[in-house]
Amino acid sequence: MSEIPEFPIPVTLGNTEPTPGAQPWYAEPQQSIAGIENIVLVASGKGGVGKSTVTVNLACALAQAGKRVGILDADLYGPSITRMMGTDRELPTDADGRTLPVDNYGVWTVSVGNVLPPEAALVWKGPLVTQALLQMFHDIAWPELDILLVDLPPGTGDVPLTILEQIPVTGAVLVTTPQKLSVVDAARGIAMFHDLDIPVFGIVENMTSYICPCCGEQQALFPDGTVSTLAQRKHVRLLGGVPLDPEGQLLADAGTPLVKSRPEGAVAAAFVGLAAELEAALEKERIFRARDSDAEARAEHEAFWENLLDD
Repeated sequence: MSEIPEFPIPVTLGNTEPTPGAQPWYAEPQQSIAGIENIVLVASGKGGVGKSTVTVNLACALAQAGKRVGILDADLYGPSITRMMGTDRELPTDADGRTLPVDNYGVWTVSVGNVLPPEAALVWKGPLVTQALLQMFHDIAWPELDILLVDLPPGTGDVPLTILEQIPVTGAVLVTTPQKLSVVDAARGIAMFHDLDIPVFGIVENMTSYICPCCGEQQALFPDGTVSTLAQRKHVRLLGGVPLDPEGQLLADAGTPLVKSRPEGAVAAAFVGLAAELEAALEKERIFRARDSDAEARAEHEAFWENLLDD
């Protein structure tokens, strides 16, 4: 087995246990990440719904709005952020030898794709995956960020659970297509976050329509209403829909997000709207947490609801 570059602790493909001698700092739950104000998980119930596409374009739209943004690619077995962001190169280091994220389009990114060759398969079991994942949070010298978007793998497995247990997450965004199979799986993702008391800021309906490359007309790909019905049933917000641009995948493979390559297009406009919705949700969450941390304000809020119920 060939040894991969440091990330930042050297590991060998094929290992099934954490690297000997690794510091057990990750055993203590909920360690904050210095300089990062909000950590937002971008999740999906199933693969193939465009979650990573939403992540990179949402990050670029937030950066255009003046936010300091980063992306952590937590999809360790199928990393795609490096290719889609044009950051498929070795992670740099600073003068003190600290590992830095890669900057492109005003967005800081880290992925296992920065330390693994593209053709390499990640054949790690749970303990080693947990170690590498938490190193991406704690051992990277992240700059000060307003928002760190975390591109999760599909489903409700070990990676999201590890993050939710040990990282102070601000909230989550679910990505789905209007297809019923995708919506059913998205409902499971919402249930996971609700069960763990994590705010779900809303649902992104990806591939709402198809943009004809000839005439620009938008045509529906799936029956309408399934995602809005899910949002109402689960009491979460429908943040908005994103049409499918047939050239979007070609641009993604070339490392150019649609928000940057076609800033005047319908897809870019959709992501600008999603970025505004997410900013508003984060501000509401900030106000709520500030009130909740103040004992007097919390007591007044509880008294208000008690009086309302008594009336």
